[in-house]
Amino acid sequence: MNTLDGSMFDRHAYAKATLPPLHAEPLPGWCYASPAFHAREIERVFNRSWICLGRADALPSRGDYRTVELCGARLIVIRDQAGTIRVLNNVCRHRGMVLLEGCGNVPMIRCPFHAWAYALYGSLRGAPTMDQSENFDRRDYGLISFDVKLWQGFVFARLEPGGPEFDAMTGNLDALLAPYDLANQKLAKARSFTVECNWKLFIEVFMEDYHVAVVHKNSIAATYASHPPLLATGVNGGYATIWDEHEGTSALLTEEQNLSLPAIASLPESMLGTRYVWLYPSFAFAATIDCMWGFEIYPEGPGRTHVVMNMCFPEETVARPDFAEKFARYEKRWKVSMDEDIVVLERQQQGMNTGRYVPGRLSHLEPSLNLFANWLVERVVD
Repeated sequence: MNTLDGSMFDRHAYAKATLPPLHAEPLPGWCYASPAFHAREIERVFNRSWICLGRADALPSRGDYRTVELCGARLIVIRDQAGTIRVLNNVCRHRGMVLLEGCGNVPMIRCPFHAWAYALYGSLRGAPTMDQSENFDRRDYGLISFDVKLWQGFVFARLEPGGPEFDAMTGNLDALLAPYDLANQKLAKARSFTVECNWKLFIEVFMEDYHVAVVHKNSIAATYASHPPLLATGVNGGYATIWDEHEGTSALLTEEQNLSLPAIASLPESMLGTRYVWLYPSFAFAATIDCMWGFEIYPEGPGRTHVVMNMCFPEETVARPDFAEKFARYEKRWKVSMDEDIVVLERQQQGMNTGRYVPGRLSHLEPSLNLFANWLVERVVD
């Protein structure tokens, strides 16, 4: 199919990708390489959906902030004077100057161009000499703010109002996650990196077991070898989840399982394994017996993705005197396995970019890819 014409937005082009999991093919290659398809995803999916912007406990004090760029939008995630997390447009209302960079703490948001000053919740508090402009009212020129939800300790925002309510996305997922007490886990570290691949490819490799025995054969494959993954049924919401039963923690290399931190106190002994979750469109995380790690996803084009990885542990675990020493082993595992994934992801993207990829068939170990494909086609394709 010629991906330069409108046929990529014809529902018939996705007939095989939207069959039931054991009959389906992957999405067509243009879904991962076409600028036109990517633009439609931004318009119809990212702008209208709830997107994860990191952990709330990364901003513990009033005035703490971090800046993010989401599909061209520049945002400030900030804790205001009342302790409320807000997401504001990081663009001055006066002449369009970007206000803040990086992360830090500020008593007020001040524009470095003409010194317009905004309260932490976005209202305009100071505009030098603007009293000489007729009928100027500061109340009319506060920073644009976005809808915000806190869920399981994570911050979510939506760039455009009027889409599905947040509860429609999470559905009955909270019940599955309750034993992990994720809301009270603490961010131990956030790691940022960029991968030369489409954002969907990054999440797909996280949510399938088919590659583990090959790509991770010398690192973590033996941890998962005993039992096949189970796709959750009865899902009510915009997510997919799989359960991998195994001994020990999946957050350490197989050879270092005996060096783990304590298990989560609220977790039943019967829950030995890891729950992987893909909360549509772009938040993916794993909860295992002693910790949780998840990914903020920021597409930078059809073939490039910026990722922030959040590594979280129970508060009592972080407070242990030996935490730093043992955490280094967890960091090692996450870096080793991620580096292994990045090698194949970037080569996979190169294949998509040729324009000559013809989809094969999905394995029984890749059902979550099919579920998401159906969700995506419903929103992107006419």
